[in-house]
Amino acid sequence: MQFSYSVFKQGEEILLAVSDIDIVGKTFAEKDLQLDVSKEFYGSKSGDEKEVIKLLKTATIVNAVGNDIISLLIREDIIERKSAIEISGVPHAQIIAFK
Repeated sequence: MQFSYSVFKQGEEILLAVSDIDIVGKTFAEKDLQLDVSKEFYGSKSGDEKEVIKLLKTATIVNAVGNDIISLLIREDIIERKSAIEISGVPHAQIIAFK
């Protein structure tokens, strides 16, 4: 499984924006919600599960979108399924780590 991601650093905060690679560049909308999976935010690099898990361990904030990445977060006990919202059938979760 391949993912698209970007890492942003601001002071002590590390934001990991990660998505399924096949939805980068797409927009999903439902009612008054819109999710833009832009290449600028989610797509500067690509990596496999092992690489993304390593990045998740250092991130203080995670913005994740897509079936595969949300499934990975659930398998790794980082989130529960009910923590993700769906927009046009695409799951999205935001995580803030308190360290």
